[in-house]
Amino acid sequence: MKKVFSYLALLNLFDGAFTFFGLHFSLIEESNPFMDALYKYNPLCFLAYKIILSCILFAFIILKKMPLSNSIKYLAVGASLLYTFVCLYHGVWILQIFQF
Repeated sequence: MKKVFSYLALLNLFDGAFTFFGLHFSLIEESNPFMDALYKYNPLCFLAYKIILSCILFAFIILKKMPLSNSIKYLAVGASLLYTFVCLYHGVWILQIFQF
């Protein structure tokens, strides 16, 4: 579970940074209504929220308080898969923008 939580926390940070960049330069639109509202309220709150979520995941690892229920395991793996595709999608539009 440590690896899954670490991977998920890092993907969340990458997603936050890439989304912030894309939104700031009007290159993309935020699909998540909650995150869109948070960004429109205050972009720094958007970034802080993403950082806090990742810190919580890292805190579980550091404090050795990993949730053991199967539902949490499946949720973490599912979220990791979803975030993997989101980050790949970010990579595609970044490559298109900068024409690498």
